[in-house]
Amino acid sequence: MIKQHALFIYNPFSGDMSDKDDIIASICDHLSNYELWKTTGEKDSEKIKKLVKDGDYELILVGGGDGTIKLVAEALEGKKIKLLPIPFGSANGLATCLGLESWEDSLESLHEGSTIDMDLMDVNGQVSLHLSDFGLNAGMIKKFEEGDERGKVAYFKNSLSSLRDIKAYPFKIILGESEENVEAKMLIVANGSKYGTGATINPRSKMDDGIFEIIALNPNGLQEWLELTYGVMREDLSGLDFVKIWPAEQVEIHNLGSAPFHVDGEIVEVNKKVSFHLRAHKIKMYWHPENHVYSKRD
Repeated sequence: MIKQHALFIYNPFSGDMSDKDDIIASICDHLSNYELWKTTGEKDSEKIKKLVKDGDYELILVGGGDGTIKLVAEALEGKKIKLLPIPFGSANGLATCLGLESWEDSLESLHEGSTIDMDLMDVNGQVSLHLSDFGLNAGMIKKFEEGDERGKVAYFKNSLSSLRDIKAYPFKIILGESEENVEAKMLIVANGSKYGTGATINPRSKMDDGIFEIIALNPNGLQEWLELTYGVMREDLSGLDFVKIWPAEQVEIHNLGSAPFHVDGEIVEVNKKVSFHLRAHKIKMYWHPENHVYSKRD
């Protein structure tokens, strides 16, 4: 039984789980001192910040996707309260990066007490938890958001339709005193290792090392797309000529071709210049090290 004073925040609208209420009840059976609160979509950020300020919580559990977890993480920045993500969303990017691939993984991590002091990224003043990208994947997310269907099947259908529109976009990458002009079908800025689908796009990821990675992908032709797919499957992109990776603490990216852009799975307005850096405060996050890419390769 977990004795920490806990607040369990969940999003009743995230994902397409039919047994969500039963799962929540099962998790609550492991908590001896907790309060349950659900989001409504109306001023959730303000309400969560007030809950955190007025309460004396030691632990906050978050059942939802990246958007819900992000709302809570912003409220916890600079505080010592621990955060446990529980993957309830359609695509659970952050939870997947932390090795929390199911609610059972989250519960196991909680009982084991496995936490890291996770870096938070700043993207033009906005908090980012695991990754942002320009180009192909952001275009898929945009189509998904504009459609009427939800869930992983709908995301997959939108992904297939986006493959017909693949093109490379021009970018200028400014790292300190150096500049590099690149073309890429996807340009990723990642502290995490994986997308919510489980695809490993940043095998070098270590989410508490004070470093993030910029990854440019520009495969051409069927052979290179197959090589990229194989690299993602084996969690190793080394040796691929159409992949470039830069480690950084801060970077400025000029989006010269107005590529679609998302932050943690949320489409944001296209900006010609986007600045990334690590924020001053970390956040204490539960994780499952046995499921994490870096741990398996260590």
